[in-house]
Amino acid sequence: MNKNDFENQLFELENIIKKLENNELSLNDSLEEYKNGINIIKNCNNIINEAEKEIEKLSKELQFDE
Repeated sequence: MNKNDFENQLFELENIIKKLENNELSLNDSLEEYKNGINIIKNCNNIINEAEKEIEKLSKELQFDE
């Protein structure tokens, strides 16, 4: 995923939070939105983890070049 995917997922998560805070959803709809939010959080964590790995890799390459 790229930066836009990450930002889009954060935007979607914000929308889910707003829906849940408004208390206008049924219990089933709230549960579904909550599940969607959890999946988005997992996806965002994966994106962050991959970025951290890439940074570590680049840092190691930089150390070898010195």
